[in-house]
Amino acid sequence: MFRLGEGWQVGTSAKPRVGRPSSKDAGEVDARILRAATDVFLARGYDGATFEAIAAAAGASKATLYARYPGKPDLFAAVIRANVEVALVPAADVPGDLPLRERLTRAGRAVISEAMAPVPLALMRLFIAEAPRQRDLIREADALGRRAGIRRIAEAIAGPDRDDPAAVARAEPAAAQFINLAFVPHQMRALLGDEAADLRKDLEGRIAVAIDALEAAGLVPTRSDGT
Repeated sequence: MFRLGEGWQVGTSAKPRVGRPSSKDAGEVDARILRAATDVFLARGYDGATFEAIAAAAGASKATLYARYPGKPDLFAAVIRANVEVALVPAADVPGDLPLRERLTRAGRAVISEAMAPVPLALMRLFIAEAPRQRDLIREADALGRRAGIRRIAEAIAGPDRDDPAAVARAEPAAAQFINLAFVPHQMRALLGDEAADLRKDLEGRIAVAIDALEAAGLVPTRSDGT
C-alpha cells in the first residue's frame, strides 16, 4: 500500500515511481517482513507458518517474500538471526564507579529480565522445538545470545575499565559462570512455566547466590576488597 510521498504524487495524473526501491524503502520492507514472520512463527509454529500467512501479515506479496527468501527455512533462519541481533545491542551502561556487587546485580537483572520478556521466551521455546531439524542454526543462535550476555556481564565486572578489551576478556570466565549460575536456571524455570511473579521474586536471590559463588571461587573480588 502506498502513502502520499511514498511512490505517489498528489494530482490528477499521479503515477507511481518506477525502478528499484531505495535502500531505505527496501530496509523497511525487510523489517516489516521479519516482524510479521516472527509473529506468525510464534502463533502457528514452524510447521503451521506459511508464506501466504506471513505475506498477508506483512502487507506484502508472496513474490516479495520469495525474492528475499527462497524457502521457509531461509526465512526462519533470518527471523532467528534478526532476533538474536536485538540481544547484541548493548543495554544502558551500568555506572563503572559503583561497587562491583551492585554493578553485577544491575547487569544481571537487565540481561535476565530482557530474556524473560514474552517474545524472547516464546522464541526460545520455538528454538527448542526446532532444534532437532535446525540443529546448526539453533546452536549458532544460542552461541550468539550467550556471548552477548557474557559480554555484558563481563563489562559490568570490568567496571571503570569496560572500554579496555583486555580487561573485559579477563572478566569473561567469571561472566560465563555468572550466566551458568543465575541466567540458565532462571530461564529453565521460565520455560517450564513458573509464574512471572514468582520468577521476579526469585531473581534477586538467584543473582545474590551467583555473586557469592563467584566471590567464594575467587573469580571476582570480595566486598572486603572494597570493590
